[in-house]
Amino acid sequence: MLTCLECGNQDMRVRVAGGTPIHECALCGARFGDRDAIEALADAEEAKARGVSPLVWPLCRALDRLPGIVVREAHAGDADTRVLPFVEIGAASSDALVQLENLAKSLQLAAAELRGHWVVEVEFRRHLAFVLKPRHGGGSVGREQVRDAQLDLDVVRRHFERDGKLGWWRHAGTGRSG
Repeated sequence: MLTCLECGNQDMRVRVAGGTPIHECALCGARFGDRDAIEALADAEEAKARGVSPLVWPLCRALDRLPGIVVREAHAGDADTRVLPFVEIGAASSDALVQLENLAKSLQLAAAELRGHWVVEVEFRRHLAFVLKPRHGGGSVGREQVRDAQLDLDVVRRHFERDGKLGWWRHAGTGRSG
């Protein structure tokens, strides 16, 4: 019988995430097992609580951590209905413009790794919105385009997280832009 390392409880449940067993304490909720599987499970639960697909949630979380902007809506895309993924971003403070400029710079730096061309566009969606999405020239969207864009979601997130730690991002807005 397993015992929780956090609280000593012996009522341990086994959950399977991505084919990997995770031991979870029924008393305190502590989880033990493969770290990646535990993080994936936590991400899926957090995404569900926020009403966002687990596929786009890590990108939303990275964007939510930036000062001045807030994620208003997100869609992971759907190959069956041929809808491309997007994240609608709103301005929460005066820091938003600097963050949007940083996002655009980061997308430019990530371009060689992306399957599609990603942009931040200004749209009117009942309010002024900035929409992070793959550029689409019009016409029908193919299933392969949707799958490629979904694969890009993690690449975009990784670039935002990496670039957000760099000096040009952290000190943006202190000098003249452009």
